[in-house]
Amino acid sequence: MRMECPVLKKIVEDIICFDIQMVAERIAPERTAPKEAILVENFREICLECPNHDE
Repeated sequence: MRMECPVLKKIVEDIICFDIQMVAERIAPERTAPKEAILVENFREICLECPNHDE
């Protein structure tokens, strides 16, 4: 499945979304998410507030 990612500001595959979510929640290390996502200022807050974010 594909969805819009507000962190990357583009459509991404759900696995990329999941990887960013795990890092945003501090469950996985930063190296597991795309570097371009980690470089976005406040990426954690953006991800956690995203309507696609799974709780």
